[in-house]
This record gives sequence, C-alpha cells and structure tokens, in this order.
Amino acid sequence: MTLRVHTVEFPPAQLAAQRRIDAVLARAPRLRTDPWRVEAGQRLSVWLDAAAGRVTVPRLKKRGVTVEIVQTEGDHPVPLRILHPAETPRAIVLDIHGGGWVLGSAGLNDRLNAHLAHHGFCVVSVDYRLLSERRGIYIDAAIADCLAGALWTLTHVDRLGAAPVFIAGESAGGHLAALTAVALRDLGLIDRVRACVFTYGVFDLSGTPSVRAAGPETLLFNGPTMRADLARLAPDRDETALRAPDVSPLYADLTGLPPALFLAGEYDPLFEDSLLMATRWGQASDADLIRVPEAPHGFLHFGGPAARGARTAIRRWLDARIGSHD
Repeated sequence: MTLRVHTVEFPPAQLAAQRRIDAVLARAPRLRTDPWRVEAGQRLSVWLDAAAGRVTVPRLKKRGVTVEIVQTEGDHPVPLRILHPAETPRAIVLDIHGGGWVLGSAGLNDRLNAHLAHHGFCVVSVDYRLLSERRGIYIDAAIADCLAGALWTLTHVDRLGAAPVFIAGESAGGHLAALTAVALRDLGLIDRVRACVFTYGVFDLSGTPSVRAAGPETLLFNGPTMRADLARLAPDRDETALRAPDVSPLYADLTGLPPALFLAGEYDPLFEDSLLMATRWGQASDADLIRVPEAPHGFLHFGGPAARGARTAIRRWLDARIGSHD
C-alpha cells in the first residue's frame, strides 16, 4: 500500500500558457449555487447538450466512434451515454461528469471522453439527476443514479466488449465516483473494477481547510461562499453530518478498494480534498497523486498544457493498469 506523489514540471513556454489561462479566469464571473442561477444553468445545460450532440456526434462518427444511449431499469431509469471505439475495446471506463452536482451532462463530456474512445476505450457516461431545490432532488438521488449506472455496466461487460472496467470522475463526478466504488465494495462487486481515476474531486462536503480558507481571489469559484455552497447539497445535515461517510468519502472505510489515480491543480481550493483523499487511499491500496502547478479547478476543460498533459497521463496510467494484468 503506497502513495506516490508526482509534481508536473512545466517548461517556461507551457507555464506562460497556463498563466494566460489563469489570467482569463481571474476576470471571469465566479460560480456559486444560488438557486436561481442553478435552475437557469440547468436549462442552459440542456440546450448546450443538444447543441454539443449536433456537433460532436458527426465528428465522432467520422473517427470511428459511435454513440449509443441506453437506460438502466428500476423506478428511476438512468440514461447512459456510451461511446464505442472503432475496434474491440481494450477496457471500459465508467465516467461520471462534473458540474457541481447541478450542471453538466454526459453529452457535454463527449470532448473529453472522445480522447479515450479514440484510443480504444469504451466509455459509459452516467446522466445522473442534477440537484434541484425546486424539484426536491438532493445528493442522495445523484448517488443512487451513479450506482445504478455502475451496476448496469458491470452486468453488461460482455455486451460492451468483455474488457476490464475502470471508474472515473471529475470534480463532483469524482465525489460520486468515490462513493460508487465504496458502494460496490460493500456489495462484494469491487473485484470487477480494475482501478479508479479522480480528477480534482470533492471528498469532504463539510469543507477541507483549503476550502475554508478560499478568498475572493479564488479562480472559478466564489471562494467566501464555498462552504455554504457545499452545505446546500444536503440541507438537512449539520456540519458533523456532512462528514458522514455516506456523503463524504474522505471519512469512509477505504479498505479493499482498487488502485487509484488522483489529479489536482495547485490553484484549486479543492486541492486538499485530493491530497487528503489520496493519502487515505494510499493507506489501504496503491495510489498516485499528480500535482499540477498553477492549475485551477476544472483545468481539463480550459485547454492548454495542463489539459493536454492530464489527458495523456490518465490514458497512460490506465494503459499501465491494463498491461499489468495481461
């Protein structure tokens, strides 16, 4: 059981490019979970998802990647967006998208998941229910949907290509992916999962020290309200209850889980979530943490050296996990 920490070293030109991205974000509006903004943002996500589908699906098809939509069974069927590679898949990646639990979709992750599909991975992305105070949908619904997506994927491995399965999530999706892995372990199914990848995940809903210290200079987020924004995800819980392992995987029993890769930007107020979680994970299993200097939260979506390097690092790490079992 080990934790290996790797710090990216950008050459001067790439570091300058990353700083230009940070400068743009420093002038951009900050994100927070105001109810009106959340509902408006969810409507925007639906429109963006449809627009992205019209653009990305034809492009994917030209490169041999096909898109399939299926649904899980049960009282709350969960849509799953599957990207099939042109060839027999080398592995299956269960993808859980980010978006602060209130925005985003599987379709909007096409651009990121296409990188894996182009390299022979079948990607199953979960369109879990987004949180909505108006509709009374909270964190438990998203957790249940992600577990349903995982169970469907494990049940249909042969249909998808009879390949090893990985679980991956970014931001809010990293939080949901970690809870999904723990739930599969509790169901006795985690031996079917080869490894996990968590990109700038959120693992403590009560707020790690770096979240509590976030100020107005914070990139992407409205730093001073971050703790309150996290608490809105489970409004019936006090601070102690927000640390319960059913919603904050940092405090869960992590024994018996597979190896994991963590990636986090050092300008991210959620950086300590990854650092603390990787440390705990490494006490129970093998873990790797990649620290990305001067990178903000969400850097996979902003282009530049951090995004390109992270996509390559994730793919190579997955390749190594496949190769070690060949």
